[in-house]
Amino acid sequence: AYDLESRVYNSNLFAMNVLAGIIASHPDELIGSPAQYEFHYSVHDSHTGDVKDQFEHRRGEYVTGRYSLVDPDGHRRIVDYTADPLLGFNAQVRREPISRY
Repeated sequence: AYDLESRVYNSNLFAMNVLAGIIASHPDELIGSPAQYEFHYSVHDSHTGDVKDQFEHRRGEYVTGRYSLVDPDGHRRIVDYTADPLLGFNAQVRREPISRY
């Protein structure tokens, strides 16, 4: 008897075979390719006072980025960072007063 359970099993088997075919046809794009990405986000919530942002850029094993946030004392903390296999993670932190209008 060909019931619902058999159809679900066959559908899952078909999906796994399709996925295996995709991975096999493009292995260099999934495995061994250097990671590359870039992202940015920011938050400015006037209700809670949460103000922060971040930017990061990666090409292969090299990462650069910056994030900032407002500390409880009203200063903006800015962190510029890099990471690579030779020097590891390095960050430079600075604080700046925020001018209020």
